[in-house]
Amino acid sequence: MVKKMTKFLGYSLFFILALICFTPKVSVYYFLETMLVPHAVTINSEAVIDNAFTLSINHANISVQSIESATIAETNVKIFAFYNRIEFKDITLSSAVQAFIPRHVESADIRYTLLNPLNVVAKINGTFGEADVKFNLLERALHLKVKPSDLMLKEYKSTLQNMSKNENGEYVYDKNISL
Repeated sequence: MVKKMTKFLGYSLFFILALICFTPKVSVYYFLETMLVPHAVTINSEAVIDNAFTLSINHANISVQSIESATIAETNVKIFAFYNRIEFKDITLSSAVQAFIPRHVESADIRYTLLNPLNVVAKINGTFGEADVKFNLLERALHLKVKPSDLMLKEYKSTLQNMSKNENGEYVYDKNISL
């Protein structure tokens, strides 16, 4: 009985890994990119590489309503059904946001897991400091907690005034988003 169960689990694991490996991730990416067009979001000049279990996107230029909004040097997408992760590295935001926050974001790590199915969480590091983001899919509630850098505290006080400061020196922002 144990031998049959082990064999069943082994074949199931092999099937799942083969399914992930042979999924046409590049085609799915380009399909999702066309789904963004009605929302006036375009991604240009990117190099898309299928790495068996992950998808790498390098040098992507993102435009919103024909205005260049960000450049992302490296993106890694890992979709494993139960655990999904998107990692962004070296993000440069448009100069239009420079009045509100610093333009450079070192990394952004977005995660979704079926163990916590109602929330998408992200950890973002940049010249502004560190941010922990939690988005509740059911309530469409955004919760942002920022540990500001010295640069953020000195030059972007007006942005921090829109947030409430907690006892740990972190700034918190809550917003319900309707789509």
